[in-house]
Order: sequence, then structure tokens, then C-alpha cells
Amino acid sequence: MTVATLKVTGMHCPKCTARVEKAVGVLEGVMGVSADFEADKVDLTYDGQPSTLDAVKAAITAEEFVVEG
Repeated sequence: MTVATLKVTGMHCPKCTARVEKAVGVLEGVMGVSADFEADKVDLTYDGQPSTLDAVKAAITAEEFVVEG
């Protein structure tokens, strides 16, 4: 299990965080996700696989938010 924090910009309200949490939470290998629009971050607990992290970033981008770094 790996814990990571991603800087995500473009979230402006609680609905934005819900969209991110829904999109990421269904991915295989993701055990937990918590988005915070005020802090521009997404806290993630996942299986540690690079492919899972790539899928998370792709899911966030697909929701039209920007993953920085």
C-alpha cells in the first residue's frame, strides 16, 4: 500500500471534489481517495503500481482537471 498526494488544479467547489473522488475511487488498485478543492490536492492510497498512478492521473485529467508534477 502506498500513500501519495497529488497537486490538482481546476477544482472550484465540492461538486468538483466529488467528481474526482468518484472517477478515481472506482479504479482497480485504488483503496482510498480524498480530494480537497481548497488545498488543490488529492490524497490517494493505492497498490503502489506505476500503472495505477498513471490511471489515476488519466481519470483526473478526463474530468478536466490538471494534475501538476
